[in-house]
Amino acid sequence: SGLIWLDDLNCVGTEWTIGNCSHNGWGNSNCGHSEDASVKCATVRLVNGSTKYEGRVEVYHNGQWGTVCDDHWDLTDAQVVCSQLGLGVATAALHGSFYGRGIGRIWLDDLSCNGAERTIGNCLHRGWGISNCGHGEDASVNCTPGLLLRLVGGSLYNEGRVE
Repeated sequence: SGLIWLDDLNCVGTEWTIGNCSHNGWGNSNCGHSEDASVKCATVRLVNGSTKYEGRVEVYHNGQWGTVCDDHWDLTDAQVVCSQLGLGVATAALHGSFYGRGIGRIWLDDLSCNGAERTIGNCLHRGWGISNCGHGEDASVNCTPGLLLRLVGGSLYNEGRVE
């Protein structure tokens, strides 16, 4: 119920917010609520670190938390996790269950991120739940807040005042 804010939404994947995608204008719609869009987001967290900036990487998929195997785990993969969590810059991609062994599913293996992904689930991998690892190979990460910048007030994602 209520107003339909966006119609004919067209995103290319480089936008920082949904409002930066092309659309018919805020509140201009010829849709009914039977056409409402939905999204399912992958969730990631860091476990067993001494601060929120470090820990074993766990992802939420199909209703349960699981780990990421450290096969091919590198700083680019770790950076996607740090960015997804809003934790700044990856300083270490740690192997061998550095922050302890997880339990349950190992959701991702042979991860290969190029650094442009917004979530770890968008990186190349063997497939959700397909793994040849044990929990002795759980991936971990260290992030640092570093200098965080954002662009504000621009009409596109890549312009605006620097804050």
